[in-house]
Amino acid sequence: MVFTYINKNSDQYYRVLKSGKHIFFLHNYSGKLTINIQSSNAEVYIFGLYIGTSKDQFKLNTIQHHMIGNSISDLLIKGVFFDSSKFMYQGLIRIDKNAQKTNAYQKNQNLILSDKVFVDSRPFLEILANDVRCTHGSTTGKINKEQSFYIQSRGISEEDSRRLIIEGFIEEVFQRVVQLGGSEQINIIRTQVLQLIH
Repeated sequence: MVFTYINKNSDQYYRVLKSGKHIFFLHNYSGKLTINIQSSNAEVYIFGLYIGTSKDQFKLNTIQHHMIGNSISDLLIKGVFFDSSKFMYQGLIRIDKNAQKTNAYQKNQNLILSDKVFVDSRPFLEILANDVRCTHGSTTGKINKEQSFYIQSRGISEEDSRRLIIEGFIEEVFQRVVQLGGSEQINIIRTQVLQLIH
């Protein structure tokens, strides 16, 4: 497997686990990440978490390129954006003709907390093989008012209900990393992120 970071100021984390799984964790990373999967049975997991405040701007481009079959790539990027922050994401899954039996996933979910936020999310697929399992998706939206109302009906303030919803939204990223065995540094990052949203 070959990977390339082309980045600007950012926090990132990469670890190869004993099981042979590769985990990438990107926190407020701007730049391009290209992963060329060149061996069978490779497993690559890419997680990203973005918290935008004030006039923060992030631009991320990812490429999951399966050059040989019987491999897995799984990408999950989540963002929470306040104030006038901006996030632009473009992701490509490319599966070459001889990369049969590939499993590739790509999901970007964004929560916007201001009418001045700008989010542009564009997932793409380029599949040249015919025996693959591949999905992609993107969602961007505001906090569900019914969810917030339900939490408040339990005696929790509007501000605290909003915080709980945000924490629940981003927790999936942390849990996925922990489930894969990459918990060593993730608790430090979790603490830093939770301070940003309070």
